Amino acid sequence: MKAQVFHGSGELRYEDLPQPTASEGEVIVAVKAVGLSPLDLYRLRVPELEQPLVLGQEIAGTIVEVGPEVRSWRVGQRVATLAHVPCMRCLACLEDRFSACETYQAHTTTAGLTPSGGGFAEFVKVPRHLVDHGGLVALPGHITFERACFLQPINSLLHGFARLNLQPEQHIWILGAGSLGAIAVLLAQRLGLHPLVSDRNPQRLEAALDLGAKAAFNSNSDDLHTKVRAFTDGEGVDGALLTEPQGWDVMHALDGTRPGGKLLCMTDYADPLPVPLDPLAFARRQIDLLGCSGLSPRQQSRSLTYLFDHHLPLETTISDRVPLAELASILEPLQSPNSDSRKILVYPS
Repeated sequence: MKAQVFHGSGELRYEDLPQPTASEGEVIVAVKAVGLSPLDLYRLRVPELEQPLVLGQEIAGTIVEVGPEVRSWRVGQRVATLAHVPCMRCLACLEDRFSACETYQAHTTTAGLTPSGGGFAEFVKVPRHLVDHGGLVALPGHITFERACFLQPINSLLHGFARLNLQPEQHIWILGAGSLGAIAVLLAQRLGLHPLVSDRNPQRLEAALDLGAKAAFNSNSDDLHTKVRAFTDGEGVDGALLTEPQGWDVMHALDGTRPGGKLLCMTDYADPLPVPLDPLAFARRQIDLLGCSGLSPRQQSRSLTYLFDHHLPLETTISDRVPLAELASILEPLQSPNSDSRKILVYPS
């Protein structure tokens, strides 16, 4: 089968790999579409990752093989996958910090190399733990493979919104209008919130306004937090959601959040630039600094409701559709802070 194989920082090669086969309890899926996530983009820049490997976790496709002892799934079913499923018994799970669960970290889909998603390939193996514990989701006939790729971003964002615990009619500042930020605008409205957006790219800002953002601000502005405060009658936002942490964005978010508000960094990665953060600034203004990453089983039911409900126009956040063979050629512009990309979908066939 064909796959985009990671061989070190920034290097992808379109290669032939052995097609994975299903052992006991496993399922093989022919990948029809896969989302390129912010985590994928970050990992493509990390030379320390074990290699070679195949990335890509936001997978939708068709089951082509089921292993022995698989009873609930059959060849031909259309499915989406979850990259991780926690144990729901350890201390991390009991505190809803699922990505810290050892079981969550130990099992994921794979194209046959080091398990790391594997969706940037024609076929992917779903391990027994995911098959047995909700890591496969059957798709109704009216849900396209494209739309199914949004399942994991929706889940992770709802996990973040649950951590913020904002109430309807409150203002949320979404810093970053890329892949996650664009979807966050739609979900914020669905939750009754008033989303404001900031980003470095004017085209992303225009797209955010089209999606329903109440205001959009250029992140390059020196007085960014002042503009955000002015929009909220000088009070500041009730919560700030950092979808693409970049250096001074944390400081802007702190300055633009009202006393008693909340600031959440929602990511599995971070910009390496140091931030001169004063912890006492949070204490003086009683702002909660929160962290959130990964998927939440507690948000899965609501995630499926939003995925299957076409009143949420997820497809409007797609900026690029790319054949798998051409994936490497688009990566360089995507790494720029001024990229105008939003959701990018990749097609193996």
